[in-house]
Amino acid sequence: MHIGVVALPGCWDSGLTTVLDVLRTANAARRQVDREIPAITAVTVAPGRDPVPTAGGLLVPVARTLDDCVATTDLDLLLVPALAAESPATMVDALMRTEVRALRTALLDWSADGRELAAACTGTFVLAEAGLLDDRQATTSWWLWDLFRRRYPRVGLDVSRMVVRDGSVATAGAAFAHIDLAMSLVARVSPQLAHVTATALLIDERPAGSVTSVTGHLAENDQLVNDFESWVRSHLQQDFAVVDAALALGTTRRTLERRVRERLNTTPYGLVRRLRAERAGHLRRTTDLTMTDIARLVGYRNASSLRALLRAELESPDGA
Repeated sequence: MHIGVVALPGCWDSGLTTVLDVLRTANAARRQVDREIPAITAVTVAPGRDPVPTAGGLLVPVARTLDDCVATTDLDLLLVPALAAESPATMVDALMRTEVRALRTALLDWSADGRELAAACTGTFVLAEAGLLDDRQATTSWWLWDLFRRRYPRVGLDVSRMVVRDGSVATAGAAFAHIDLAMSLVARVSPQLAHVTATALLIDERPAGSVTSVTGHLAENDQLVNDFESWVRSHLQQDFAVVDAALALGTTRRTLERRVRERLNTTPYGLVRRLRAERAGHLRRTTDLTMTDIARLVGYRNASSLRALLRAELESPDGA
């Protein structure tokens, strides 16, 4: 997964840097889980090429312009962190800034063909202002929910959840929700990798309030789903049924199906297909093996079955 993280002048420092830190930590942690997990990269994106000053005075180097992102297809998702705002009035003022208007236009162009978007905290206002949350479920920062509801009546506002995903758009709540949003993106690539990443980031176990406030992902972690992913990765070359994995993990197929559905919004079979496609893609990029050889290494009898899998996964990115 390749993600563009938008940096606008006056953006909230910790929102931007937290997302980058989580995604880069996850990418580095892949070797602890499975080196063949797809890379998770994050690049900074801005309207122009000059370094962007944050609200706290940091200068953020820019890797891509918004125009670059719209014109190319190598990024999978654009993520808008929080804009610095101290009150509802300053939030409205921020939406009127030239660079925010430019971002709204770029987001509309970006999303025209269904490409994915995400935003956290006050960054959700940018998506809503562009009409990209109309008729969708979304969330926002708790202290601005009343303004959000009045300004965007077509959005189904849900302030009961930290991260809300509706189709190709994900939104997250207040400032520390940047962590939960980034972790949710990692979990889509690999629940097991998300667990390893969360553990690494929360290695300091002192009972500080700041640590307690950002453990949302760990609270939702499901060890059975992690173990299922690990078991599948170690048996990809074999022809197995989901019930085989359930028995090996000491659970029932029904329980496994329920837990995977709750955690990943897909079926165990959908996850198996995704992992087979992921391994096959890695082998195609990094070896000279034929499609027939690769098919056998990921549990398929012939190349035509593997090609059918890869076509299906392209049409359904979540592998459901």
